[in-house]
Amino acid sequence: MSLKPIRSVRWTAAFLLLGPLPLAAQQLDDSLLDQAEERPARQWDWNAGEAGIWNVWLELDAGTIEQFDNRTTNNIRQVATLGHAEWSDNTLTMAMNRIDNSGFSNVVDNQGWYVPNAVRVGAARQVWKGLSAGIQLGRAWSPAYINCVRADGEAVVASWNQVRFADLVDQYLYYDDLYDGDQWRYENDGVFGEGITGWRAEIVLQQELAHGLGWTASLGTTVGLKRELESRTAALFGSQGLLPEDELGPTLTPTSIAAAPSSASLGATYRSGPAVVGLSWSSVFISGSGRNDWVILGAEAIAPMNQMRLRLGMTF
Repeated sequence: MSLKPIRSVRWTAAFLLLGPLPLAAQQLDDSLLDQAEERPARQWDWNAGEAGIWNVWLELDAGTIEQFDNRTTNNIRQVATLGHAEWSDNTLTMAMNRIDNSGFSNVVDNQGWYVPNAVRVGAARQVWKGLSAGIQLGRAWSPAYINCVRADGEAVVASWNQVRFADLVDQYLYYDDLYDGDQWRYENDGVFGEGITGWRAEIVLQQELAHGLGWTASLGTTVGLKRELESRTAALFGSQGLLPEDELGPTLTPTSIAAAPSSASLGATYRSGPAVVGLSWSSVFISGSGRNDWVILGAEAIAPMNQMRLRLGMTF
């Protein structure tokens, strides 16, 4: 019996089954190509009527804030009283008069009297019914309370500004001893210590209400001051051992951060297309259960730093 008819039937069936596959594949390729060609290119829609899911911005401090009162003599007297409990009234008066008369305290006037403005970067995402949550971060000048050791070894708390003035006292005592009262030699040798800066990290909430208008609020703290304090402390005269032999020790020796500043802000925003601008009122402040006790014992009362903030951003 011949097998040729059977083979012929098999080839015919295979052709009928596989024949449409190339045609279907060609139609699928054409469909995908059409979809790719019809999709519009992504571009910014400057007339967008609704806010995007994401919002990014830069925020800048506006206005100026003084670092300390323009009372150099009073500031020096306060830290000398705090740091040198072993000094008699007569010793304190003589030291203050010599510092003032020598012109050594004028080095403070060569410092910038104003706190440098900070710049922060932020980003937020919509989380619920138009409400967005995010964070912003930036380096900022930071007032702080510092745990210190005074000249006789007792623990005290002072502001960082007081530590700066205490270092100026130590410099004067060192140069006065080194040059034996020769004012021509030391009156211009002083260096006033710099302020400390930390990372200001804030949680941000914002929401657009109607017609592009909205509100924004933030709450944050300052981190990274420990390393900054260690760096600044290493440069102080007392930490370098540059003191007269008859001194018990440095006026104030910083040891750790007692209280770092927190921050809060509240403001309004306006969106036009994807562009967003904002203006808010902010406060940088220090709170804590021991703050009043520190002030009573001689620490500076650090006032809140209040100023406006300007925000420039966009949504997408």
